[in-house]
Amino acid sequence: MDLGNIIGASFESIFLLLLWGLIVGFVFSSIGAAGGILASFALITVIGISDPNSVKPMAQILAIATALVFIPGYFKRQACILPLGIMLSAGGVLGAIIGSTVSSKYLSDMSSFKPLFGILSFLVATQIVWKLYQQKKQQEDTIKISKQGIQNLTFTPSIISFDYADKSYRFSTWAPALAGFVIAFIASIFGVGGGFLLVPYLASIMDIPMFIVPATVALAVLISCMISVSNYIRMGSEIDYSVLFFLIIGGIVGAKLGPKINQLMREHWLQASLAFIVAAIGIKYLLQGFTFMA
Repeated sequence: MDLGNIIGASFESIFLLLLWGLIVGFVFSSIGAAGGILASFALITVIGISDPNSVKPMAQILAIATALVFIPGYFKRQACILPLGIMLSAGGVLGAIIGSTVSSKYLSDMSSFKPLFGILSFLVATQIVWKLYQQKKQQEDTIKISKQGIQNLTFTPSIISFDYADKSYRFSTWAPALAGFVIAFIASIFGVGGGFLLVPYLASIMDIPMFIVPATVALAVLISCMISVSNYIRMGSEIDYSVLFFLIIGGIVGAKLGPKINQLMREHWLQASLAFIVAAIGIKYLLQGFTFMA
């Protein structure tokens, strides 16, 4: 689909872009994963952009725009481990630069990009299923600790420590920096945010309560995406701003509606449906990759 410019775009094309942007914003704000997958799928398969080096930064710009809409709500809850977010972001800056540079050079055609993107889709679907199985425990934890804030936060060159819900947490400063580097590297290669890896890392490996994970993850995702997009543009990636304009408008609306609508729905059914859709996207792109090689 070649929209050319905003003025020349047909009503049907504009509606389609707004709809996909709304879907991405809704999914990203209500579930916290797969927004980048759906955005890239829309850009590649629905809209028809054939250059992966355009798809990747455009999907990340959409993620940035929608995240900026719902992130303030997390900070109002005073549930952000700022030093941890800073260290994840510090590692993420270098990871985003290297990842986007490697991707721009070696994943610049769809024949190589789609199969690897299909594998990534399966990983994201797995993360959604993981979150679904953890949901009951997360809900119980939220009921128990949602009214408590982070206390006794300490940040030194070597240690980050804090108390939360009568439990003390202490870990090396450089462990999240290294994790931030690896995750941002992977995310920037595919033009996604990286929340599908950051959330399990904080919740499972670092054993941090889910109530204080989202804002910390969002901070790292925002910074790494901004760096990645800037590097893609510096290396010559072309951005179709007429397409992106309507996607962002839809994404903002979706990000506003997502948390509200999600309260009225059975979240586990939404997550299960999304996992199925993302897995189907993975199968589609893997089969296309095998067909091309054959």
